[in-house]
Amino acid sequence: MSVVLSALALAGVALSLLYQVRQARTSNEQAIRDSHLQLATLALSDPNLLQAWSPPVAPVTLKRHQQHLITSLALGELLQRFRIGHLSVEKLAVKLDGHFRGEIAREQWEREGPGWRRTMEAGDRRDCVFVRLVDESYRAAVAAGPASALLEFQDRPDRS
Repeated sequence: MSVVLSALALAGVALSLLYQVRQARTSNEQAIRDSHLQLATLALSDPNLLQAWSPPVAPVTLKRHQQHLITSLALGELLQRFRIGHLSVEKLAVKLDGHFRGEIAREQWEREGPGWRRTMEAGDRRDCVFVRLVDESYRAAVAAGPASALLEFQDRPDRS
């Protein structure tokens, strides 16, 4: 009986250690993500810093470059949630379908997709799955037809 109890206790300790390792990894990834977000916020606040931190891969207006950066950050957030298991493959596919309805997201992936692919394919299995799903969603969105038109967000007389 004591052998069984000892084995159960040992299994409990092992499970607890595995859980702690996962929590530590999640905390580290979140700290890295927070640092990245602080850098992006700083870059978005000053065009000179934006050019230094994240130069565009091809000529583009400042406004569009800022929009591409935001779109890239949105993809990074989805990647983070996917890595830590908060998004299943199915939920990620739904999020990506919505992401690529817009013209800015499509344009950003067209321009920066090759860099994302190189980076993710050098990563682990989940990174490879992520970039494959992004590519599939992008191609499906393009095949489905034109992107949703941008809305003009400005005060108009018909809005109160």
